Amino acid sequence: MDKEKFNTLAQVQKLLLVMDEGRLVMEKKEPNQILKLYVYERFYVEVVYHLKQNKVTKISTPKMEYIVDEYLDTLNVEDLLNL
Repeated sequence: MDKEKFNTLAQVQKLLLVMDEGRLVMEKKEPNQILKLYVYERFYVEVVYHLKQNKVTKISTPKMEYIVDEYLDTLNVEDLLNL
């Protein structure tokens, strides 16, 4: 499945695919949320879990520029190259 097709799926379908077949590459904890970055197929998927609401609030397929900016502190170059 490509990124465009993935983005047309319902949130629940996206989450199930990523949890079943994706590979967690980074996790970032913030005061109110946890951001998890997965590799699914040949693209990245970010899952945002809101702690106070106790639910996933966003599933997106960010661009590389966003990933570098947002995850620079925890970035592992080997993970980026192994896509």
